[in-house]
Amino acid sequence: MCGICGLFDKASRAVDKDIIIRMRDVMAKRGPNDHGCYVAPHIGLGHRRLSVTDLSPAGRQPMSNEDGTIWVVHNGEIYNFPELRDRLIEKGHRFSSHTDTEVLIHGYEEWGLEELLKKVNGMYAFGIWDSRKKELILVRDRLGVKPLYYMETDGKVYFASDMKSIWLAYDKDLQVNYKAIDHFLCSSCIPQEYSIFEGIRKLHPGHFIRFSKSETFCSDYWYLSFAEKEKMSEREFIEQIKAKLLVAVKRRMQSDVPSGAFLSGGVDSSLVVALMAQLSDLPIKTFSMGVKEELYSELKYATMVANRYGTEHHELMVEPQAVSILPSLVWAYGEPFADPSQIPTFYISQFAKQHVTVVLSGDGGDESFGGYSNIAAHYFGSLYRKYLPPLLASRYLPSLVDSVALKIGRKGAISKLKTLTDYGSRTFSETYKISGSFNQRQQLLTDEFIGRLGCHDPADVFEKYILSADGSNEVDKALYVDIKTILPNDYLTKVDVASMMNSLEVRSPFLDYEVMELAAKIPSHIKLRNGIQKYLLKRIASDFVPHDAVYRRKKGFTVPMGLWFKNDLGGLLKRVLLSDSLSKRNYFSTSYIRFILDEHVSGKSDHTRRLWALLCLELWHLIFIDRTLRAEDFQ
Repeated sequence: MCGICGLFDKASRAVDKDIIIRMRDVMAKRGPNDHGCYVAPHIGLGHRRLSVTDLSPAGRQPMSNEDGTIWVVHNGEIYNFPELRDRLIEKGHRFSSHTDTEVLIHGYEEWGLEELLKKVNGMYAFGIWDSRKKELILVRDRLGVKPLYYMETDGKVYFASDMKSIWLAYDKDLQVNYKAIDHFLCSSCIPQEYSIFEGIRKLHPGHFIRFSKSETFCSDYWYLSFAEKEKMSEREFIEQIKAKLLVAVKRRMQSDVPSGAFLSGGVDSSLVVALMAQLSDLPIKTFSMGVKEELYSELKYATMVANRYGTEHHELMVEPQAVSILPSLVWAYGEPFADPSQIPTFYISQFAKQHVTVVLSGDGGDESFGGYSNIAAHYFGSLYRKYLPPLLASRYLPSLVDSVALKIGRKGAISKLKTLTDYGSRTFSETYKISGSFNQRQQLLTDEFIGRLGCHDPADVFEKYILSADGSNEVDKALYVDIKTILPNDYLTKVDVASMMNSLEVRSPFLDYEVMELAAKIPSHIKLRNGIQKYLLKRIASDFVPHDAVYRRKKGFTVPMGLWFKNDLGGLLKRVLLSDSLSKRNYFSTSYIRFILDEHVSGKSDHTRRLWALLCLELWHLIFIDRTLRAEDFQ
């Protein structure tokens, strides 16, 4: 795991080495063990290294082929590099290191870019400079585990693992992208179609882009299809999943540094630990986090799994004071980001780094196997439309449930009925317009800000993925949309930044593309038998994990931010959200912000996600736009 950056100047000019060093060293925490820089006509490449494979100086980047005509900077891991390396050696290629990065160089020489990308299995973002063609190539892994930003302007191409590298290197002020803010308010993150700065773009997952003097060409190289289904029994699917997962875990356990696993006590991380224990002769190091509020803590389930497999178990308790890390988090993410679980993810990464450099996680199981509540909602919503008379389904029942919910609130069975009628009475596309942190945009946004947005609708970002999804039913389509949106934009971004702040590498077996392709071929009625979320994974986990840890209500990895906002952190919220600086931006209605603050503190409504988003957004402005909070204080 590393930080990469570079500058391609299409004109006949030398690249300023100081710019590359400035871009590189703002990412020091991504790679504290080593650094390198390569500058030549038209090109400058920078690299910060977190040494995981081949710890010797031979692994230093930027790295080149034998004659120095091909250069590469690489962030991530190629898990199948030993097999690819052997094949390339048979072809006559000579290796000077034992790193996975060198496979990219010789693989590009031997097979060309597109054939190389078909062969590699891993998480990666890399840049290749082909000096013979005077061509820069950028590549991002199939799922977007590793980030890659770029900006093409004035005959130059900047790229980096961290948006701040480009922000610092560009010698002009970058304009705030107001549509990105609109998306952020609805989703707590900014989708890959946008960035917070006009002009800076994100290379999409599963894409590559070529820059030459005369043209720019971008293309995808991987598509996750849900169209074709395997005809197997439930037991056969279970055996196939177990086999694929075991291989994925084994590959991710390869390391020249100490490793371990995050253990939440949920199905996915528990199953990963169980498979690791099968593959290891030594106790697995496991790391769990909890809070004193029992309702939010999963430590007892993590302890069950740790005891069963005799792991070297470590636990961390997080208190409200943990939010003091917030300015550093805002600086690290580089653009507004407000998933509350970014706080526990940072602290568990910091905690694990005291013992290991690599950890395996359970990320990705929910997206492939239907673990989220919205997937169950689509499952039952389709049945609702299929079996209820149209007028009852679309008008009378939703109206009745709405009136009851208005009187007694969305609690228990009423909450489930409200979700059912919300999803069942709408088209698939319309369901993506009812989610989000701020459904009442008209109440929050000022007329001036709405004017800046024009006809922009933040739900439109889902539409192209809805149209490109090839699944035959709503469950398959929803899984595809989640994999293309919330997975890279929120969950993978959160883990990458929080772990890299602590120079920790996180590897996710469930994000192995072969596991995900198998999951996409499983019929949805088997994957969610009778609407049970993650039905197949629970069947598998029940052979390895204590029953109480498998069959329990899903909590998610979070902290009781809503309670903290009512108590310890209430003063901070008011100081920031009712400040003159926020008011002068003229983005939001001050009276509406005061209204949701009062409702939250009084307990009338839960506005945790809204308040957290507004807090993170204003702190971002104070650091990156006003610069009244000094960025260097948070490095």
